[in-house]
Amino acid sequence: MNDTEQINALVSCYQKAIHSQDKEEFYNLWARHNQCSLISITKKFIGIDAIYNDFLIGCIQKAYDTIDLITDNIDIHIISSDLAIVIFEYHTECIRRETKESYGIKGLETQVVIKENNEWKLVHVHYSK
Repeated sequence: MNDTEQINALVSCYQKAIHSQDKEEFYNLWARHNQCSLISITKKFIGIDAIYNDFLIGCIQKAYDTIDLITDNIDIHIISSDLAIVIFEYHTECIRRETKESYGIKGLETQVVIKENNEWKLVHVHYSK
C-alpha cells in the first residue's frame, strides 16, 4: 500500500473507532511519541487519554446511543515523508441517547498524521461546523 492508501485506511479505522468506541482500537490510531490533541468546535482535548475519556466517552457516548461518522471528499496533502494533512467534509448519523431521535452534524474535519514506526498515526484532529 502506498502512503495515500495507508492514510485513507487510517481515516476509515478512525470512523470505525468513533462508532465502536473501543478503547484499544481508538488508542492504536494515535501517535505515541508526540503530544496528541483534538479540537471539537470550541473544546480542546490534549493527550490520548483526554481525547478518549473526555471527548469520545464523556461527550460523544454520553450524548448518543449510536454515531456514524461519514466522510466526503477526502483530500490528502502529503507534506513530507512522515507528515500529512487530511481534510474532508463530514456528517454524522446519530441517535440521541436522551430522546432516541435521529440527529446529525456536518462540517469540516482536519487531521494531521505522522509516520511513526513506518505507520501513519493521528497526532491532531480538528472538527468545525
